[in-house]
Amino acid sequence: MKKFPIRQVHLDFHTSPDIPGVGSRFDKEQFQAALKAGKLESITVFAKCHHSMCYYPTKVGTMHPGLDFDLTGAMVEAAHEIGVRAPIYITAGWSQMDADLHPEWISRKADGTLVGTPSRRAIREMDDDTPMGNCSWDTLCLNDNGYCQHIYAITEEVCQRYKDVDGLFYDICIVGNTCYCDECVAGMKAMGLDPAKEEDAKHYYTVKRQAFMDKCAKIMRKYHPNATIFFNSGGANIDKGPFHDYQTHFEMEDLPTAWGGYDALPVRAKFFSRKGKPYLGMTGKFHLNWGEFGGFKCKEALKYEVAAMAMYGAGCSIGDHMHPDGEMELQTYENVGFAYDYLQKIAPFCYGGKPTARLGVVMSENKVTMEQVSKLLMENQLDYDIVFNNDFAPFDTVIVPEQQMLDEAGLAALKDYIAQGGKVLFYGQALVKDGAFSIDCGAQYIGEPLYDCDYIYTTAPADVDIPKAPMLCTVPAQRICATDGEVLAETMQPYFSRTKGHFCGHRNTPHNKDGQHLPAIVRKGNVVYMAHSVPALYHKEGSLYHKRYFLMALKLLYTNPAFTVTGLGSEGRITLIQQPEQNRYCANMVYASPSKRGEAYVIEDILPVYNIELKLNVPRVIKKAYLGNTGEELPVTDGKSVVIPKLECHASVVLEY
Repeated sequence: MKKFPIRQVHLDFHTSPDIPGVGSRFDKEQFQAALKAGKLESITVFAKCHHSMCYYPTKVGTMHPGLDFDLTGAMVEAAHEIGVRAPIYITAGWSQMDADLHPEWISRKADGTLVGTPSRRAIREMDDDTPMGNCSWDTLCLNDNGYCQHIYAITEEVCQRYKDVDGLFYDICIVGNTCYCDECVAGMKAMGLDPAKEEDAKHYYTVKRQAFMDKCAKIMRKYHPNATIFFNSGGANIDKGPFHDYQTHFEMEDLPTAWGGYDALPVRAKFFSRKGKPYLGMTGKFHLNWGEFGGFKCKEALKYEVAAMAMYGAGCSIGDHMHPDGEMELQTYENVGFAYDYLQKIAPFCYGGKPTARLGVVMSENKVTMEQVSKLLMENQLDYDIVFNNDFAPFDTVIVPEQQMLDEAGLAALKDYIAQGGKVLFYGQALVKDGAFSIDCGAQYIGEPLYDCDYIYTTAPADVDIPKAPMLCTVPAQRICATDGEVLAETMQPYFSRTKGHFCGHRNTPHNKDGQHLPAIVRKGNVVYMAHSVPALYHKEGSLYHKRYFLMALKLLYTNPAFTVTGLGSEGRITLIQQPEQNRYCANMVYASPSKRGEAYVIEDILPVYNIELKLNVPRVIKKAYLGNTGEELPVTDGKSVVIPKLECHASVVLEY
């Protein structure tokens, strides 16, 4: 594969067959002008959309009735003429005309009901004049059925029709994890599986999705062996491991303004950076959601998002939706170009480096759990990396969150890591199996909490600003008792849970001073266990005291980070990579403060932050430092410290040794 492009646009075109004049205003020069204004290296164009319409002369599908020429081919040709890649989009799981004509192709739940988006389910039995909500589609089954044969035929047709296909992008491929349509039920039985067993249904679903991906890839490679292929809606989900091998790269779909948020990307980027394939962050030019006509995100916010993707090593893809008449909205591409012009300047300092993080986090099976601990760490500029393939060796300290993904081999590796001096912090129900802790932390596991809340009591060090009094926790602790571990904090129980029959005051029952006290933090050697799931508690309540409590426990172990930074603020984010070939480290930092405006998280005011001190703790002596995006030289103190006088949105700090 050639050098993977980092400046991309994903161009949607889901156009109703009721709209006339499709592509009537498409103009090659105008299309190219938009791509040039956007400073694009790649644009994903469309062959078949969610309305089931094809945008080229087709013998196996339905060409849009309002289109009278090969729009797909015209876009590919125009892009290639100016040196821009043009992968081709084919819808998979959502294709509404196909669903209407072949209801037997629609996925079904175990109770027989049809699968679809919430707004589609809400209007299925209504008349045609019923108002329809956002994103309303039936979900089709990809079980090598008649519909899959249709997708294979579309794929073959596209690959034969165009001489140069850069790649294929299939959409809505892994929605849910089971299907109980008639063909799936019959297929499960034919394979000796029991449809009544959920694990059998999941296995069948996985096998059939893998077969679908494999077949599509084989068709493509028969004609275009070097083309890329990606299966969206699951292909870049951390918990969809059985499908990762079928992607040539990963496109991590996210719309931080409306879903996902601005702190969802880092976890995924850190995970997929370890897969050995290119990976992209996907955002949108839209104010809110995909396919929003006339919605614009301000260019400053796009710049921030692009810089934030780049600092985690991810290429960038910005979603757009072409007007039915085929004319490109130049305002969109001016905004995109503003962001990508900046990306060109900072790219040398963001890509091609090795992470320096000495704090590892074991992957949890739960996306929310990972984002909770990630956000807590990032708010305190604690750079971390993912423990990948049970390799704990690179890390000084490892955090094991709840619902961790540790198999027997992983647990054995963790125990060996501890025996070799590695340090471990775990919390909540992490590493609890069959009612007992899987590692020795100086405590015995008793069970889950008995009450709806409890209280932390600790005599924290003087430099830790948390109450020296019982502190409410609405996510109560697991019950443990100390064996030979040191108890560093305790939980106090309420008199009773708050119920209709027993309640006190407005919100929660007070702590019972004469009741049972249980350990809240226990330490044995280089292992610390916290009985509360503090990241979940912080995510729910937002109390700074809970966050400080977690950091207090972490700092009992983690005292040797690769860098420390002061003055960046809780909304600041920072990463540090080493680029050995250039004999340098690069610190990338961003600062903005997204706020909720209506339905969206909006970045409006990108205010400067001044006098940020960065202190490195690395084996090299820094001889020269400067800002990569401006060239401004920074004085170096003691071969390890620099002060960034002003940060506005983003800065690349280059530290040569």
